[in-house]
Amino acid sequence: MSFLQECRRHCADVWEAYRHHPWIEAMAAGTLSPERFVFFQLDDGPHVAEFNRTLALGIAKAPVGHAWAKAAAHVLDDLSTVGELGEKRSLVEEIGFRAEPAFDRWTCSPAREGYLNHLVRVGYEGTFAQIAASVYPCSLFTEVIGERFAGVEIPGPPAYRRWADMYTRRTRTEMCAAHAHVVERAAAEGGAAERAMLQRLYRRSLEHQVRVFDAAWELDGAWPGGAVAQAARAVAAEDYP
Repeated sequence: MSFLQECRRHCADVWEAYRHHPWIEAMAAGTLSPERFVFFQLDDGPHVAEFNRTLALGIAKAPVGHAWAKAAAHVLDDLSTVGELGEKRSLVEEIGFRAEPAFDRWTCSPAREGYLNHLVRVGYEGTFAQIAASVYPCSLFTEVIGERFAGVEIPGPPAYRRWADMYTRRTRTEMCAAHAHVVERAAAEGGAAERAMLQRLYRRSLEHQVRVFDAAWELDGAWPGGAVAQAARAVAAEDYP
């Protein structure tokens, strides 16, 4: 059994909560509301820049010419922050959302900001292998969304299909495989403390992944004192039909 297989078994409860989240199951069943879809996309926008920031920090820490660094650089080039945010704008506009998304860290939900802060902290403090472990659960969208919905009819607006297809792109599947290779090698060459750290980072990222889906499912973008995330404001204002 590989190290990542051990991680998945150890975190089986969180993995199943991620893989079969009600938000994802609703999309499969044709019952996902446009409000929940738009909430996720608007809340996910700030994630794109911080995820790419974390990859860039990993590139700086990786050995020169390392295959993981090349794959990460390809992601930053082929799936640029500007390009991916443009795709998200197109998705929400297609649904009928009319306001201009801000897509910065100040507009996201508490759950999403927690995830962003987790990734960036690992980016600054961790090794490049630990960075790979922390971003790997997000890259598993290639499995949780891409593989699951490939060739499958998705009831609802065409934007749902376009979003799912984003996670079948070769650039993303190659990056996911590169993360896995780096984590496996670090686990094999490191001691018990390093293996424990890699597993903790993997689990915490999974936990954050579930929490951001929870926020989108519950339309929960509220902050103390009455402030709300952009996604929650959009739902409240009914900025789309």
